Amino acid sequence: MAYGSADVWTADRLFAGSDDTAAALRAADWAATPLGPVETWPVELRAAVRTVLPSRRPMLLWWGPRLVQIFNHAYTPVLGDKYPAAIGQPGAECWAEVWDQLGPLADHVLRGEGAIHLEDHQLMLRRHGYLEETYWTFSYSPVTDEAGRVVGIFVSTTDVTTRVLGDRRLGTLRRLSTVSVTEADSVADACRSAVARLAESRADLPFVAAYLWRDADRLDLAASFGTEQTIPAGEGSVVRRVAETSAAERMDSGVGDSLVLPLVVTEQPRPIGALVAGISPYRAFDDAYAAFLHLVAGQVSAALADARVYESQRRRLAELSELDAAKTRFFENVSHEFRTPLTLLLAPIQDLLDHDGHLTEDQRGAIAAAYRAALRLRRLVDGLLDVASAEAHQLHVQPEPTDPVALTKECASMFRSAAEAAGLKLLLELDDDAREPVALDQDMWTKIVLNLLSNAVKYTPAGTITVRLDAADGELRLTVADTGVGIAAEEQPRVFDRFHRVAGSGGRSSEGVGIGLSLVSLLARALGGSVSLHSTPGQGSTFTVTVPRKPSDSSVAKEFDVAELGAPYLTEAQRWQAENARTIPGGDPGDGRILLVEDNADMRGYLSRLLHEQGWTVDAVSDAAAALAHAEANPPDLILSDIMLPGTDGLELLRTVRQDQRLVRVPVVLLTARAGATSATDGLRLGADDYVVKPFDPAELVARVRVHLELSRLRESLIASSDDQARTLRRALDTRSTISQAVGLLMALHRCDAETAFNKLAELSKNGNVKVRVLAERMVAEFTESLTIQ
Repeated sequence: MAYGSADVWTADRLFAGSDDTAAALRAADWAATPLGPVETWPVELRAAVRTVLPSRRPMLLWWGPRLVQIFNHAYTPVLGDKYPAAIGQPGAECWAEVWDQLGPLADHVLRGEGAIHLEDHQLMLRRHGYLEETYWTFSYSPVTDEAGRVVGIFVSTTDVTTRVLGDRRLGTLRRLSTVSVTEADSVADACRSAVARLAESRADLPFVAAYLWRDADRLDLAASFGTEQTIPAGEGSVVRRVAETSAAERMDSGVGDSLVLPLVVTEQPRPIGALVAGISPYRAFDDAYAAFLHLVAGQVSAALADARVYESQRRRLAELSELDAAKTRFFENVSHEFRTPLTLLLAPIQDLLDHDGHLTEDQRGAIAAAYRAALRLRRLVDGLLDVASAEAHQLHVQPEPTDPVALTKECASMFRSAAEAAGLKLLLELDDDAREPVALDQDMWTKIVLNLLSNAVKYTPAGTITVRLDAADGELRLTVADTGVGIAAEEQPRVFDRFHRVAGSGGRSSEGVGIGLSLVSLLARALGGSVSLHSTPGQGSTFTVTVPRKPSDSSVAKEFDVAELGAPYLTEAQRWQAENARTIPGGDPGDGRILLVEDNADMRGYLSRLLHEQGWTVDAVSDAAAALAHAEANPPDLILSDIMLPGTDGLELLRTVRQDQRLVRVPVVLLTARAGATSATDGLRLGADDYVVKPFDPAELVARVRVHLELSRLRESLIASSDDQARTLRRALDTRSTISQAVGLLMALHRCDAETAFNKLAELSKNGNVKVRVLAERMVAEFTESLTIQ
């Protein structure tokens, strides 16, 4: 029975929130829009709104044929002065100036032709009183109703204007830096060469005119583009004043708005000229734009100085080198900031494990689990950093004399024990012709082999994993083939995408973030090669990595420490081994029997100990199939299950339990690492009794389990005593602590801990001037009567 639920969705309820956008959404006259009153909105629309509003990313929802707009607070800045009129406004009206671009994309999605994703897409928007050049990375995802019809569009958007403009302007500066003394015989030649480079950047510089002092009193036009009329540079002009004082000035040149900047050369008493730089009418002249133009003037000045002083050229090259060094330092610092806390975790834990004379067996097990978790986190951090570096083109290949056969064999040997423990046969077919040392980045090659082997062990329930290495036609070819679950044809094009995971793949574990195969692809590409996949569902997969076979300067291969790099991979693989159902008996058989379903071995062990400490009998299994089999043989009093399980997930397990007449009334509490109202709604809609998000407070989890066990006992007691349910239940309650039962009811109703529930009971007693015990008896009696009526 639900408490505190409401069937009517009002604007106040749907658009709950304290931000200005939520308030504006609540205040909007939705009845005047094609959507009609909020109370009449379909469940799909309400669900979509509840997905969009809490997001911290800018998100827009278009609904219905006219694409009526609803958006979250993060999206409001995107609208500029279109807000608040954009609330409830059809998309074609709000974005009229770009609807010739956006309209066809939206129609594509509405026709059911799939989602749209565009990156760095230019849109000329009118949202701040002028036509503005902007760039966006956005996706259009269909929202369907129960019949599969597209009824709306999720728009997730990111403003990348700053990055695109920054990259474009950096490209301008790079091109400008290519002007050298070899292209110019004089300062005037260097100036013309520099202006010619700037002519390639008319989006940021619609026109440019460069002036140089011909003598002490005369400024001459040296080069220009984008203007058909001469910009005044005589006495009293802005151009002359800037060339004399070195102070930049804004000017309407008659051609358009511009900034006049001095061209300064070191050791000169005054500027050698002035640069008139046109300002784009499609961008606000902000600090970044001004800084860019100052940098342009500086680069032009440097180009001019190159023609006069070779030392200036060396100084300019040093500045560019520093820019590259700054990028490198950035990645090094990021790596340091991530890895230092991990070191401070791993080192003390390892020290504890190495000197464990005073640790109990349970303590040592808990510390070992923490160590394994930290290793897994380190692997995840390393992988994410590698992917980020690759995306930023910062993966630097460091070739070393390498014996590919020995290195590959050592990587595979690390996994032999894990494979055999999983009931798999690991075969090595390494061609002796590939033993000749080659120039190869050993770290990258090791990561490729380890990731492919880890993937094979994870997704091969039984059979064989074969590692082949051969050399032919100037290439090294590594093949890792398995007899595992395989990959569906429609999923294969995406397996190397970042963060993509094949749903319901049936591996040994549901853990992972989907970067392993993406990293393999990026590393193979960095080595000048590629990776390919051939897979048949139910028969297995074959991954082939091909890289150039580059000769080594040395005939002696350099040794590489595979063990340190491979430790996190091996530790994780060893925790994937399937286990038979394990039962930990409780103190009293009547205290309760809990069926625990968790695929992570360390989490399964931790939860088993936590629940057993409460006196409950715990049956622990690693997957849904084992859980169902065990539930049939030993019916539990409560099921505690993770949602993310290999093969059949926790939601499917819940659906099966609710369809089984023997288990239909067994309380089910779901555990998940995914937060959010949508995830909770999915589980509760299928009949879950509770929903707990990791990481959780152990005391809260125990309290929730205890409450559901108690409520289940009450319900079963009533059902078993059908002749006189109310009297039997009251007699049973008399033998228990009535106050404890009332606290349990409040915990279930308000989803709070025991202390908070007791405080609520005490407050109700005080406000109603009723003794706590009398109030508790009344609450329990009312609950009992409601069950009797049901």
